[in-house]
Amino acid sequence: AVIYFVQSFAAKLPWHPDECGGCTTGDYFGQTVLNAASFGDEGGWDVQGKLFLALMAVWFVTWLALAGGKNTLGKIAYFTVCFPVLLMIIIFCKAVTLEGAGDGVSYYITPDMSHLTKANTWSAAASQILFSLSPAMGTAIAMSSYHERTYDRILQDNLVVICCNSGFSIFGGFAVFSIVGYLAEQRGLPVEQVASAGTGLAFDVFAEVLTLFPGGSSPFFSVCFFFMLLLLGLDSAFAFVETLQTYVVDFIQHKRPDLEITPKMNMIIVTGLCGVLFLIGIMYTTRVGSDLLDVADHFCPTYCLLFVALVEYVLIAWMYGAEKMIQDIRNCAPPQWQQYIPAKAIAIQMKFIGPIGIAFIMLMALIDEFDGDSLQANSSGWKTYGGYPTGVTIVLGWGPVVLPVGFFFFSVIRAHMTGVTTPEFNPAVLDEDRKPNTSQTASTKADDNATPRPDGSSD
Repeated sequence: AVIYFVQSFAAKLPWHPDECGGCTTGDYFGQTVLNAASFGDEGGWDVQGKLFLALMAVWFVTWLALAGGKNTLGKIAYFTVCFPVLLMIIIFCKAVTLEGAGDGVSYYITPDMSHLTKANTWSAAASQILFSLSPAMGTAIAMSSYHERTYDRILQDNLVVICCNSGFSIFGGFAVFSIVGYLAEQRGLPVEQVASAGTGLAFDVFAEVLTLFPGGSSPFFSVCFFFMLLLLGLDSAFAFVETLQTYVVDFIQHKRPDLEITPKMNMIIVTGLCGVLFLIGIMYTTRVGSDLLDVADHFCPTYCLLFVALVEYVLIAWMYGAEKMIQDIRNCAPPQWQQYIPAKAIAIQMKFIGPIGIAFIMLMALIDEFDGDSLQANSSGWKTYGGYPTGVTIVLGWGPVVLPVGFFFFSVIRAHMTGVTTPEFNPAVLDEDRKPNTSQTASTKADDNATPRPDGSSD
């Protein structure tokens, strides 16, 4: 997105056929931007300079935002959260006026019931919700931990976040499929043959459509679109690093309750996290980086997040106690809201509907994984996802899936052997024997250099 955003300021888009020697947008993305290669090709692991610089720029901006403290990140977050909505409205207003937009919208809102019998439909839907709302990534927990224990607007915040998230996704779908319908009209093909997923949607389908906009408006809308993608990516990076930072600080304070998290220590933690994540991301800047991303994108959202969500259900509903959790929610709600919380329905959902549904989706996804056509023989004769090398599939695929499973069972066994019990929670009383509230973590102990929640309201 960084590369396309910068190139969009040209008088004529570089991926236009007249500018790239008649190449398609797909060829431009794969050959010019990624310089993609297959595993086993000579130079496949060579780092691509412009991708490396783009990666460095993204993590430098992320570091600046987080290391600058609540005053810096709060102002940046308001911009990076609100401005993409404005850009999406601009793109939507243009998209719905394009020829063929109606066909794309019709395809978008007309359900195909046959897909409900496919496992990948359910796993993709569950993964999308888990990724966008982050219940299985710890982001919501980390961000909400910056509230005071007496904060009583948790339910209202949840409703706002859920409605805004799904509303923006649905609204964005109208813009996306209007553009896909326009491209289908230009190509003379059905919409379903043009619709794509993953990076192909943004850097192939959308990139081509942007070259077709009439009246010399292509650069303007290209800047809007790729700047929107860049801001959304930065938002995700801010939240992810902030989540990790919160857990690191909580771990330190759990081991050393007497240790004060100073601004300098906060800076060191943020720098370390950004540095490690930057180093991990370098492998995606190689010529085989797109294939590495394909493996990670296939396994992590589909299996890893689903399993973590299942574990959260087990831990909260069965080990901590669904009834106890519901009472905690009531304690955090205004008195006038407490009578409207359907305790029995929530308990049934937490104990049975949620975990059984996720377990069923995981089982169907695994069956589809091994019985479908995603497994192909690689050069070593092993059947792996996409026929990729066995080591890559293990390290970036099954490894991140198996590790949380092993850690979960290890933690449960250790807790059982050491007799650890779940604590009682009363938001109105701060038990001095318990770990300090996460509102006393880096964001409050570092004062003005603290890091707030992405909405900028850490207190």
